[in-house]
Amino acid sequence: MLRIAVLGCGRIGQMHAANVARHPRATLATVYDIHQPSADRVAQDQGVKAATTAEEIFASDQIDAVLIATATPTHADYIEMAIASGKAALCEKPIDLNLGRVEACAAKIAGTSVPIQLGFNRRY
Repeated sequence: MLRIAVLGCGRIGQMHAANVARHPRATLATVYDIHQPSADRVAQDQGVKAATTAEEIFASDQIDAVLIATATPTHADYIEMAIASGKAALCEKPIDLNLGRVEACAAKIAGTSVPIQLGFNRRY
């Protein structure tokens, strides 16, 4: 059973948290949002705890992977933190709006064997 944390509890994070919670081979381990009431609401809806910091998630040995659905300026940092902590990462697009930051992130995680994927969600 893959234990996944969702970072970001806005519209897309709420959808991802619900999808992870329903998946038969995954467990929603925790959720986090910089706006604690949002994290608390999603945590309550899904029956999990809300982390109070992102660092808590990356330090946990009870989390295997992260789904990053936070504001764009945090994506590269969270990708780097996920890889450094050995947690697989699925990150909503874009990595960053600054190409230099994207390239720096790519250089920092180059050669990792930790899975990372970018998501592009399209609603119809």
